[in-house]
This record gives sequence, C-alpha cells and structure tokens, in this order.
Amino acid sequence: MTTYTSGYPFHMCSPNAWFSELCFKREYIQKSIKKVFKNTDEGIEQFMTLMEDFNLSQGKTRIGVEATGAYHLLLAITLVEHDWDMYVINPLESHKFITSSLRTVKTDKIDAGKIREMVILGRGYLLTDTEETIALKALVTERSVLVETRTAMKQRKDVHEIKEDAIGFTLHDSFDPVIAALDTAIADCEKHMKEYEKETQKLLRSIPGVGKVSAAVLVSFIGNIHRFDSPEKLVAYIGLDPRVYQSGTSVQGKGYISKRGNKYLRKTLFNAAFVAMRWNPTLKEYYDKKMSEGKHHFSATCAIERKLVHIIYAVWKRDTPFEKR
Repeated sequence: MTTYTSGYPFHMCSPNAWFSELCFKREYIQKSIKKVFKNTDEGIEQFMTLMEDFNLSQGKTRIGVEATGAYHLLLAITLVEHDWDMYVINPLESHKFITSSLRTVKTDKIDAGKIREMVILGRGYLLTDTEETIALKALVTERSVLVETRTAMKQRKDVHEIKEDAIGFTLHDSFDPVIAALDTAIADCEKHMKEYEKETQKLLRSIPGVGKVSAAVLVSFIGNIHRFDSPEKLVAYIGLDPRVYQSGTSVQGKGYISKRGNKYLRKTLFNAAFVAMRWNPTLKEYYDKKMSEGKHHFSATCAIERKLVHIIYAVWKRDTPFEKR
C-alpha cells in the first residue's frame, strides 16, 4: 500500500510497508517530490528530517493519514509523539472523495492532492489516542473476533447434533473443547480490559445500559471526548445520524441512518439501548412515544440510541457520574 503526502498544510495517506509520493505545495515550492520511505523507525526519521528541510514545523503543519487498519499506527503515533498534528481519514470517505471527479485518472500524485484537499476542508479527526486507548482497542477487537468465532462454533455444534439425531448414533465431537477454549480466551480479554482507562470506564458504567464491555468499547473507539464539540457530532461519528435524500419537489427518501461510523460502537449502543430502557423510565417513555407515532421498532430503538449518546456525552464531558432525575 502506498502513502501519499502533500504540503502546506502538509498531508499524508499512510502505508503498510512503505510510503511515497510527496507533494509539497507552498508559495515557494511548486513541485512534487517522489521519494520512498520504509514504514520503520528509521524510515519515519528520514521522513521527519525531510519535513524539517522544507521548514515545515509543528503547530503550523497538518498531516492527513488514511486509516489502514493497524498499518498506519507506527507512522501516526511516532509523528504525534514528536508533536505533529495527525488527522486520520476514514478510507471510505477518502475513496468517495478521490473518485468523485468526472475523470477516471488515478495516480499517487492525484490522490495526494485529493487527500490534501480533504484535510484543508476539515475532513478526518485529530489523532489523540493514547497508548492505553490503543491497547484497549486491541483487546476489544480481539474479544469481538473470539465471540463471533464462538457463535459460529455453537451454530455448527447445533447442526452436528441434528445430524446425530437423524442417523441415530454419536458422531465425533471436536466443538466442545474449542468452545471451552474460546470461553476462557474471552474471559481473559475481559479481565485485561479493566486495566486500561479505569476511571473513564468506571464513570461510563454509572450510566444505565452501559456495562463493563460497553464502557470499554466506548472508551477505545471514541478516545478523547473533548474532540467533539457537541453530542450531535458524536452521533454523526458513530453513524447514527439520519441519511437525508431530497431533490427539488421529488419524494424524499426514508431517513435511514448513515452507518458511516464505527460498527463496534453502533452494535454496542444497540444492545445498550435495550438495557437502558429497562432501567431509565425516561428512555422507555420516549420509546413508547415513538412507537405510538407509528415508528418501526428499530427506528424507535435507534432514537433511544441517539438519546443514550447524548447522555454518554454529557456524563463524559462533565466528568460527573450519571444521576437519575
């Protein structure tokens, strides 16, 4: 995978093994520079040296990185540790932006320019993840994979038992030991999840509907709550904001949620909404109100999720435990 960089402000899209295609654009630099750097400590050091050679300084320079799973982290974290402002861009958003032109020409230089435009337009979010947040996120995603695998194993075991009933004798069973091992691994993940961002997790667990796993997911994928100016921006970041479609006097499309945010957060809030309605009468009344208006169950539940996000935002931003009113 290639990384693309462009300058004043200076931006970049990140790599898995190396990155290249530097496009510096300042009043006195009207050219593109193509150079390859290894995605290693040494390569990143060379990269920072080149930025210094062009008099690009911290505080006046923004670096835009396209999220590439875990591959962009070494570059992003290293630059943040050296006080560079690093903006992370959703790859879906960058793909749509880059391919929005009528021309289908695609080169590293063109992509670099597009990513530069995105950061200038305010796309992406400032990377503020700490070492603890990243460690917690790794545990959350690991647990999620283990849970999905365990669910698949249990489904296969059910099919196995149906076959046994059909043929009338016992088949070899390798599912039970696998499921037991997965149970142990999941419990181990949940044990270690408590070790990171303890105070923030404890604060969020004061909210009805937010348990130990939900709190860990929220902290790991939201990170620093202060990067959101309002609860509406947090709602949009998660992907619970309505998708509006309107053209002139034509019939408007249904207000489906955008789903452009993090799937782990949406799944967590969906499950948390059911628990929250049992313990928070205000949310239950709001759900009943939406249902009485003719809303679908999932639409009403989504409204509860948005309400819950507002509560989470207020508790977290004020650093005050939830209190029933």
